[in-house]
Amino acid sequence: MPARPSLKRVPRATFLGRAIAGNLGALIVGVKYFIDPNRITLLYPHEYIKLRQGYRGYIVLIVDKCISCASCARICPARAIKMVTMDVKDKKLNRVMKKKYPVINYNRCIFCGYCVDVCPAEALYHVPYHDLVYLNMQDMILNVEEFQKEPEFITAKEGVPVTYVFDEKRGLVKVSVEESSNQGSSSQLAGGGGNS
Repeated sequence: MPARPSLKRVPRATFLGRAIAGNLGALIVGVKYFIDPNRITLLYPHEYIKLRQGYRGYIVLIVDKCISCASCARICPARAIKMVTMDVKDKKLNRVMKKKYPVINYNRCIFCGYCVDVCPAEALYHVPYHDLVYLNMQDMILNVEEFQKEPEFITAKEGVPVTYVFDEKRGLVKVSVEESSNQGSSSQLAGGGGNS
């Protein structure tokens, strides 16, 4: 005959006991992180992260280099770029001609950089930031004139550039860019890959 398992009855915590234990645990975690001196909170816009070269920020058009190939519009996975026809005066032929130029809709753009990579004339480039604010959705759809202007980086005027440095004892530590350049080879930038 098979052995019969015996079941032990575990006393269940009451609803009030579970609620108190859960809230008390949450308060303990909150106090622990409030007291922790190693917080890495970014005080934006008084501080901003100094981004590395090659960061894919807003895209800008150099209209004089554009050859109207429409490669940027064809490769865009979000369909954020489309071509519009404009009248352009040809200096050599002295007549007005139709030419297509790209425009961008930042409501759709995912900053993948495919358009910049595929452009054979290098008529598109990234600026190294994208913390801009628009007041309504319509302002995020740029025409050719707006697409040529490099957006103003207001945060750089008001804030202090910071970066995160990896410290063996404390982990990630926020430091100003001047301090991190002074530390030089003694520290490794966060996410920097291998050892130097």
